[in-house]
This record gives sequence, C-alpha cells and structure tokens, in this order.
Amino acid sequence: MFMSNKLTEGPLKDFHASLGKLQKKIYAKGHRLDCTIRTCLVTARSAASSGIRALKTLKAWGLFLAGAPKGLMLEKIRPHVYFDDQMFHVEGAAEMGTVAAHVPYGIAQKHTHKKSLNTGK
Repeated sequence: MFMSNKLTEGPLKDFHASLGKLQKKIYAKGHRLDCTIRTCLVTARSAASSGIRALKTLKAWGLFLAGAPKGLMLEKIRPHVYFDDQMFHVEGAAEMGTVAAHVPYGIAQKHTHKKSLNTGK
C-alpha cells in the first residue's frame, strides 16, 4: 500500500534538510525554545492517506524532531486548539494558556498512569 512508502524527494528536500541541520545545531546549544526557525506540518489530508506518508518521509530524512516539551512549543506556535492522547501533554499545554483537550484514544491509553486526574489517586 502506498501509505507505507515514503515520498520521493521533491525540489525543496535539500532546503528543508538544511533548515533541519540548522535547527539541530541551535537545539544542541540549548536554545530549542528560542529558535527562530519553526516548522509546522499542516495538511488537509487525513492521517490515513498522505499524512502518514509525510511523517514517515520526514522521519526517514531526519527532519522529524521529537522530544521537545509540547507545552512550551505550543506557546510559541499558538494554535487555536490542541488535542493529545496523553494528559501530561494536555496539562502542559493548558499551563501555557493553550486551549487543550484530551483524546482518550491511542497507544498512551494502554499504559497505566500513576495518578488519575479525576480521583487524584
């Protein structure tokens, strides 16, 4: 199926790779949140189609950077609303003033969490 294949390199691949390298250098100096180079993937396609291919492609090219604190990054990009399947990230976003909602589906729901937000236990 085409979704399992990464996309072919387009005319801007080298440009994006250069931006990614520059971001990594800035991040390595401890300036992840102050980096003036911000990239966001925005797609009108569903995750069942090109969204998955785009993410696989960016990851294969080393341009899909994970591990940044989501709450602080969301404060920088200021989305209208943020959805996540992990309450930890929803709470972090809300602490930064971002409207955030928990989506109780996904792999994170299969793991036991230390504390319930409803009961505090």
